[in-house]
Amino acid sequence: MKKKLISLLLSLIVILSFSISSIYADTNNKGKVIYLSLNRTSLENLLEIPIIKEKTSNSGYVALMTTKGDGSNTDQKSFASIGSGVRANVLDEDYVKFETLNENEKTQFEAATGVKSWAIGNIKINRNINQNTDNGGYGATLGMLGTTLNKNNLKVALLGNSDIKKNDDLKKIRNLALVCMDENGRVQSGNVDNINKKDDTMPFGISTDYDKLKSETKKYYENNDAIFVELGDTYRLDEYKNNLNENTYKSMKKKIYQNINDYLKEVFEMAGKNDTIYIVSEFESNLDYKTKRRLSPVIKFEKDGYGLLESSTTRNSGIVSNIDIGVDIINKFGLKNELMIGKVFKNVQDENGIKKVLKDYERIVSINTIRASVVNSYVGIVSASWVIAMIAILFKNKIPKKEKGLGRDQIFKVLKELIKLGLIMPLAFLTAPVFQFKTPAGLVSGVLIVTIIYYLIGYLLFRKDDIKQMGFYAFLTIGLIIIDCVIGTPLMKSGIMSYDAINGARYYGVGNEYEGVTIASAVFALAVLLNYKKISKWLAVVLSLVILITSAMPSMGANVGGAISECVAYLLFILLIFDVKLDLKKIIMIGVATVLIVVAFAGLDFLMGTESHLAVFTNQIIQEGPAAIFNTFGRKIQMNLKLAKSSVWVNILIVSIIIIGALIFKPSGYFKKIHDKYPMIFKGFMASFVGCIVTLLVNDSGIVAASTAAIYILIPIIIIGINMIIFDKEID
Repeated sequence: MKKKLISLLLSLIVILSFSISSIYADTNNKGKVIYLSLNRTSLENLLEIPIIKEKTSNSGYVALMTTKGDGSNTDQKSFASIGSGVRANVLDEDYVKFETLNENEKTQFEAATGVKSWAIGNIKINRNINQNTDNGGYGATLGMLGTTLNKNNLKVALLGNSDIKKNDDLKKIRNLALVCMDENGRVQSGNVDNINKKDDTMPFGISTDYDKLKSETKKYYENNDAIFVELGDTYRLDEYKNNLNENTYKSMKKKIYQNINDYLKEVFEMAGKNDTIYIVSEFESNLDYKTKRRLSPVIKFEKDGYGLLESSTTRNSGIVSNIDIGVDIINKFGLKNELMIGKVFKNVQDENGIKKVLKDYERIVSINTIRASVVNSYVGIVSASWVIAMIAILFKNKIPKKEKGLGRDQIFKVLKELIKLGLIMPLAFLTAPVFQFKTPAGLVSGVLIVTIIYYLIGYLLFRKDDIKQMGFYAFLTIGLIIIDCVIGTPLMKSGIMSYDAINGARYYGVGNEYEGVTIASAVFALAVLLNYKKISKWLAVVLSLVILITSAMPSMGANVGGAISECVAYLLFILLIFDVKLDLKKIIMIGVATVLIVVAFAGLDFLMGTESHLAVFTNQIIQEGPAAIFNTFGRKIQMNLKLAKSSVWVNILIVSIIIIGALIFKPSGYFKKIHDKYPMIFKGFMASFVGCIVTLLVNDSGIVAASTAAIYILIPIIIIGINMIIFDKEID
C-alpha cells in the first residue's frame, strides 16, 4: 500500500512537471513585440528602404490605417489613440515631454500623480489625462496598452525620440511614449534622452545615433517583452522639409533611409522566430495631409505568410484603424482589455497585396478629393430646383402660355425632369464605381454616364406616368442597396456620396447618407406598388422586413440608427396601409417593438462575432454603465449641432420645411387632394416624415440622413403638385 502511494505521488509530480513545462513553453513561444515608429512616412516611401522592400516581397502583412484621433487630427492624438485602443484627445507636444526622470523630477511626478515613478515619465501627464476626460467624446482611457502589459507582468521599454530645435532651443518630441505608457504616464525602462548625436548635415543638426540605438535595442530586447523604438529622423526630415530644396531633400532622405535600413537589418537578425515586428507611421507627412493622402502605413511581420491586414473595425482588406494596433499587440500575449474597442488584426494572404492597397488608395484619395464639390453640387441642384418649382407654382398665372416656343407648360415639363434628377443621383453615386475609374475626372464621368442611362431608361419606360417613373427610380435604389448589403457593401465603400476610410466615421455597412435613402426610398417604392395594386399589403410587410434585416443586420448594413428609424417608419407605414387607427397605445407599441428589434440585432451581433458598431456600443454600456449612453447621445447631439452650422445638407431640410409650410396654406386643400387621390402614397409620405424625425434624433449625422430621406418625400410632392395644379387643373 505504501509503495503504491509513493508511486502515485511520483506519477502526479511527473505529470505536474510536464504541465508546468508545457505552460512555460507556451508562454515562451509567444515571443516578443518590437514596435518601430517611422512617423510621417508613406507606404511608398517605406518601400524605398531596401530591407523593407525585400522583406515585404515574401513576408509581412501590410495595411493603410486611419490616423484620426478625437477632434482635430494631430500626431499626438494618433499616438494616444493607439495606446488607448479608442480615439483619444490629448494636448500638443508641449504636454508630451516624456523624459528619464532624475530624483527631483521623480518627487514632482509622484506628488502630481500619487503613484510611484518609473524610469520614464511625464510630469505634465495630468494635463493630458484631464484633457481627454473633459473634452474626449469617445470614452478613451489613456495608456491602456501599457497598463495591460504591466498588470500582466510583461516588461516594456521605450527607446528614441523625435526631438527638434526651435529657435535654437531643443524641443522634446517623445510621442511614442503615448503608445506604451501606462495610465499614469509611466514607462518601466528605456532611453529617450541620450540617443541622438549632433550632425549638421541632418535636419535641425540632429541625427539618431544609430550605433548607440543598435546596442540599446539589443540590451533592452534581452530584458523586456515589448520594446518600442522611435526612429525620429523621419519626423525631423518632414518638419525640416521647407528649409530644403529638391536636391538637398533627396540627399538627406537617402542618407536617413540608408541609416534606417542598416538598423532594421540588425533588428530582423536579432528577432526570434516567434517575435512580432510592427513598423508604423502613426501620422502622415505634412504634404500628404494637405493633399488628402491621410492614411499611414502599418506593416506587421510574423513568422508565416504575407499579404494584407484586416480588422473587424473596417472589414476591408488593407485598411485598418490606429485603434486596432494596441489591441493586436496585447492579443499577441493572449491578453484583452474591454476598455480598448479596437479589433485584432486578421492576416489575409495575398501575394499582390501591396499593389492592391496602393491601387485602392488612389481611388480613396480621389473620392475624398472630389466628394465635397460633387455632393455640394448635387445638394445645390436639388435645393435650387425645388425653390424654382415652388416659385413657379405660386406665380403660375404670371407665366405666359404659348402654343409654340417656351410657354408655361413647357417650362413645367422641363422643371419636372430636372427635379427627378434628385431621385436618380443617389442611385448614380452608388453604381458609378462599377466603371473602376480612379481619377477625380474619371469618377465624375462615371456618375454622369450612369445618371444619363438611368434617366433614359425611366423616361422611355414611364414617360406618360411620373409617379411610376419616380417609383421605378426608388425601387431600383432600394433594390441595389439591399443587394449591396447582402454582398458586403462593396458599392457603399466606393460610392462618392457614401463614406471613406480617410474620414474614418464609418468603414462598412450603410452610411448616414444612404440610411435616409433606405428609409424613404423603400417606403415610397412600396407605396407606389400598392397604389397601382402591383403587390398585396402582406407582401409589402414581408418586403419591409427584408429591407430592415439586410440594412440593419450587423453582418450586412450594420446601421444602428438605421435600425431604429427604419423600424419606426416601416411599422408606421404598415399600420397606416392596414388602416389601423393610431393612438397612444399603438405609438408605445411601435417604440417597444423598435427597442426589442435593436436588442435582437445586438444579440445576433454577439452570437455571430461580427463586432459591429452596435456590439461596441453594447460593450461600452456593460463596461461604463448608463454613462456610455449619455456620452454617445451627447456626441450625436454635438455632431448634429456642428453639421447644422457647416453641412450643405441642412439646406435641403430648410428648403423642405419652407416648401411644406407654403403648401399647407397655398394652394388650398393641396395635401387633402393628394390624400384623396393617392391614399397609399400619402401614407408613405407620413411614414417617411416620421422616419426623418427619428433619424434626426438618433443618428450622429441625423441632419444628413434626414435630408436624404426628405428627397423621397419632397420630389414626389412637388411633381404631383405640378401635375395636379398645372396640367390636370384639379387645384387652383
